[in-house]
Amino acid sequence: MDVQPGSKITVEITVAPRTPAARKTLTRLCRKDPAVARQQRVQDRQRPSWQVWRRGGRQWHHQMKSSPGLTLDPGNRFSLLASVDVIRDLASVARWVTVTPR
Repeated sequence: MDVQPGSKITVEITVAPRTPAARKTLTRLCRKDPAVARQQRVQDRQRPSWQVWRRGGRQWHHQMKSSPGLTLDPGNRFSLLASVDVIRDLASVARWVTVTPR
């Protein structure tokens, strides 16, 4: 994988990752795609607001977490900017992805 930092790349998932660590790494990388990030911001705005209640004389709060909004199915493509940390993470999940310059 010969990718230079600062270049734009396309990541295609060839095989669904089997390990939880690989799924977590791929999810983190794919969330850097501008379209996925935009979808996540919309989803964050639409989730329930803070739930606030008193407990022991203090205010406690809780906010629902939203799902990542993407699936790691084979054939899905994500476009992102290759930085040093992205290249290092892609090397660790190279078995499950194909990286091409854009």
